[in-house]
Amino acid sequence: AFPAILHCFTGGKDLARRPRHALSLSADWKTPLQDLSLGADLRVVSDSFDDAGNFTRIDGYALATLRASLPVSEQFELFGRIENLADKRYQTTAGYGTLGRSAYIGARARF
Repeated sequence: AFPAILHCFTGGKDLARRPRHALSLSADWKTPLQDLSLGADLRVVSDSFDDAGNFTRIDGYALATLRASLPVSEQFELFGRIENLADKRYQTTAGYGTLGRSAYIGARARF
């Protein structure tokens, strides 16, 4: 009911920068190898429009992320992730690019 009501207020147009469809999938696995944890995310987003008049189309995209973490002790953990694994060029706002493939590593300490 809510999308139908919202559609009336927008004159039948899609909201700016709001894709109609978005899907996120996530999977995690704790391996038997020293409690190493591996995970992956997949985000799929449909086309959207950059403006309220629905004149400027923004193409949909799919992004994958991989991550891992390894506890070294009860207080210390190493982790890393790779975002935008396929180095996909995409936009969430027309004319503004986003990061390509990015990698992050770090450590977590608990006291």
